[in-house]
Amino acid sequence: MKDHTDQAGQDSSLREPISRKEREKRAREMEILKAARDLFVANGFRETTLDEIARHAEFGKGTIYNYFASKEELFLGIIDQTMDEVLAICNDAIAVPGDAREKFLRYASGVIRYVKENGELLHVIYHELHRGSSTVNVTKLREILDRARRGWEVLARPLTDATQNRLAGTCDPVQLAVLFDGMLRGYCFHRFSIEGSQQVEDYSDAAELITSVFFDGIAERTHEG
Repeated sequence: MKDHTDQAGQDSSLREPISRKEREKRAREMEILKAARDLFVANGFRETTLDEIARHAEFGKGTIYNYFASKEELFLGIIDQTMDEVLAICNDAIAVPGDAREKFLRYASGVIRYVKENGELLHVIYHELHRGSSTVNVTKLREILDRARRGWEVLARPLTDATQNRLAGTCDPVQLAVLFDGMLRGYCFHRFSIEGSQQVEDYSDAAELITSVFFDGIAERTHEG
């Protein structure tokens, strides 16, 4: 699956209109990816075959090969797709008016909702990535890390002025964004793991907790509580 984002994290498809043929091609690609997502969640990556994906998508197997050379390439396409979706949450959060705290709160709420709604798929991806015989090669892992870094750079934008104003530029905004994202992902992993709780009291409450600890510190929260 091709990465449709540029180096700034923006969707390159927004820069120019696409033809009807290209729209139809992308629609078929999305249908194939959706079928694969459904079956990977239901049956597991290793247990799912391309024949089953073709039947579920209601395409011939030859059509699948027009877009993806193998089941492994489909899996990598799903990883790209999930990263696109999370990056879109980040871009949307940073684009709204407000200060850094408000933008981070919106991002946290969006990610928590996304993980809750896609937790089973993310578990399949996580499990496969950490298998000794993972289908993801070193080159692809580097690409994944580069795209994650792109998201952190987007998330760091509203922190630039904040660090200059409050911390005299002593903290790297990108490193701060990485720390925030790490807190957020750790929370989501704990709350929505297959073995853990599948419930959350409220997206906004959870997002507020993480954002408050990041911006205010645990000592201030303990004092207030």
